[in-house]
Amino acid sequence: MSKDQVFLSACLGYIGGVFVGSFFVPPIWSLILGTAFFIALLIAFPYKKTFFFIIPSILFLSGVVLVAESVDHFREGTLYRGEVVGTFRVVSDPEEKSFFKQVIIQAQSCISGWCPREKILWQAPRTTDIVIGANIAFSCDVELPRNFDPEFDYRMFLAKDNIGYVCSKASQADVLSEDNQARFMRFFFLPKRAFENAVNKSLPQPEAGLAAGLIIGGSNRLPETLKQGFVIAGLSHIVAISGYNIALIAQGFVIIGIALGLWRRQALWFAVIGIILFIFLVGAPASAVRAGVMGVCAFMALFFGRVSRGINMLLFAGVVMLLFQPLLLRYDIGFQLSFLATLAIIISAPYIDQFIPREFFGRSFLEIALLTFSVELFVVPIIAYQFHIFSPFALIMNILLLPLVPYAMGVTFISVLGFFILPGLHILPASIAYGLLRIITYAVERLSTVPYAVQGVAFHPILLLLWYAFLLSVILLMRKYSTHKYVQTESVL
Repeated sequence: MSKDQVFLSACLGYIGGVFVGSFFVPPIWSLILGTAFFIALLIAFPYKKTFFFIIPSILFLSGVVLVAESVDHFREGTLYRGEVVGTFRVVSDPEEKSFFKQVIIQAQSCISGWCPREKILWQAPRTTDIVIGANIAFSCDVELPRNFDPEFDYRMFLAKDNIGYVCSKASQADVLSEDNQARFMRFFFLPKRAFENAVNKSLPQPEAGLAAGLIIGGSNRLPETLKQGFVIAGLSHIVAISGYNIALIAQGFVIIGIALGLWRRQALWFAVIGIILFIFLVGAPASAVRAGVMGVCAFMALFFGRVSRGINMLLFAGVVMLLFQPLLLRYDIGFQLSFLATLAIIISAPYIDQFIPREFFGRSFLEIALLTFSVELFVVPIIAYQFHIFSPFALIMNILLLPLVPYAMGVTFISVLGFFILPGLHILPASIAYGLLRIITYAVERLSTVPYAVQGVAFHPILLLLWYAFLLSVILLMRKYSTHKYVQTESVL
């Protein structure tokens, strides 16, 4: 058994345990029985191959136990409720909602009888003037998040970000004097705010909201009707920071690096640095960090030149994230989409290279279209399962419109740079960006008026497993009959 196989089985063992613990919650007696069985097996057959079998088995049980502990911790009977009074810090960039401003705070010190270790989601009045990093004297009668929809576990959705409480009306929220940490966090978010301000001054709405969503993430800048249109078109993922968006950004940095005279491998490292800088630009939210790690995995796979190495790196990244927060696998659709989109890129890139002749004039555009198609095959079932909707036009819309996304992102970024360098220099790239963005918004607006553009579906988990089993079978067949065993770094750039 090779080292790669041992590593792969260990990663799959832990991820499999987290999966089983997330969806099936086996009884504790079965875990004890399984542990005793594996210990007995190791004693009875003390051979090297048995040892390799034991490692993924132990990791599997560890994954099950960690998920069970996390789920139990955030259920109703394990958390206190009542008034909390003390000093809290704002740990997220306040986000405008329809009726309130969403602010996430964490306790620094408390003078009440108890002090929560979990974060609190504060539904502050929209007029509240507060920034990330601020210290506040806070008092509120907090409560547990309530599940208003039986199909959506809102409490566990918040729990994946370690948010255990909701405050709908604070009795005190006074901003205290600024400390060094508050200054640093405020300075950290200056690039994001400056970028968004430049986009708003360069482009009209709703195209400015779409441009900001493409690059720094978030659909809250879009009108509600257009936001719903993106859901119908199956394009809502492009305004969320995912592994696919990060991969597009990295590809742009590779192209820039080559244009600056770098060798291709040097350009790959340039792309990795670009991903890290981009994460800082958007304020390093957890979703961007996770997507960035997966994007780096995809491009490091190209650097090493092996599909198997890229998959191992992606699985290792997933294991590390799930070690810190095992609830991500089930309750964070962003994690699911980023993981699957990155996996699709790693697997499909070498086969797409074999399919398209190097001398083909539209090679770059066709590569993006085929990558988009492969990504959709991986993510559409998850979207149908999570949101219980299916759009028959989603695949067509993604293939037609997603190839425009990297160009729209690139030209928008150039426009913002021009805005900062010299006002007026941004007008030409902003006009081009507006044209590309307008094509996307117009197509989405028109589709949202088409009857039966979206259908409600009950996508059973068994169908989900069968779909991915089918994809795995196709991948294994393609690998068996492929003439290339390794991904050539030069071929996918």
